[in-house]
Amino acid sequence: MSSATLVQPRIVMPKSPKPVSFLGTIDIFQNLPHADLVKLESLMTEKKYKKNAPIYLEGDPAQSIWFIKDGRVKAVKHLPQGCDLTVCTMGKSNMFGTCCCFAAESYPCNSIAESDTTVVSMPMPEFLGWMAKYPEISKGLVSHLSKRLRQSKDMQSFDQESVEKRVLHVLANLIGEFGKTIPLTRRDIAEMAGTTVETCIRTFKNLEDEGLVETERGKITIKDFKAIIERQEAID
Repeated sequence: MSSATLVQPRIVMPKSPKPVSFLGTIDIFQNLPHADLVKLESLMTEKKYKKNAPIYLEGDPAQSIWFIKDGRVKAVKHLPQGCDLTVCTMGKSNMFGTCCCFAAESYPCNSIAESDTTVVSMPMPEFLGWMAKYPEISKGLVSHLSKRLRQSKDMQSFDQESVEKRVLHVLANLIGEFGKTIPLTRRDIAEMAGTTVETCIRTFKNLEDEGLVETERGKITIKDFKAIIERQEAID
């Protein structure tokens, strides 16, 4: 009697997806080949900073481009009047120090860790070389710089606006950075809006009473973004 030969079915294992590199989470690098992302990351240096520690100071040589791997960083400008103005706050996967990519020799403001923060830096010459190789990096950088310049220009006219409008403006910008849950306190918002904590708390009380925001320890939740924008535009 002949016996039939049993043929074992061929099992094809699914390919494991390539891990997403940290740079792959940043807009301007998302279309780069994986091999190039790995090479780029090999050029970077990772550092950790405690809350309120300076990453670089105004006037320091602009030798690197910086990226936030975890935590938050704020850009602070020292004003002639002797006070500090928080220009913007950035979260995970954001980059900073970018305004020095075109001929600037020193950083124009202070960058401070707003929480315990992990950043990675890339030497400026290396970054400029990759910009030349990949036009999409240049386009993304121009878009990023345009956003920061708009924020800086808006801040210059802050003194002429009411406290409420300044607070609303800050909230609208922060939604662009963090979404509707902003990991900041009313004290942080007061610094960015150039007002006292007490005045900022009163402003938030009004916004909460109207159902526009909700504040908890360490975070602010935007409940009605459209109403925030409409209210900001309606204030003379």
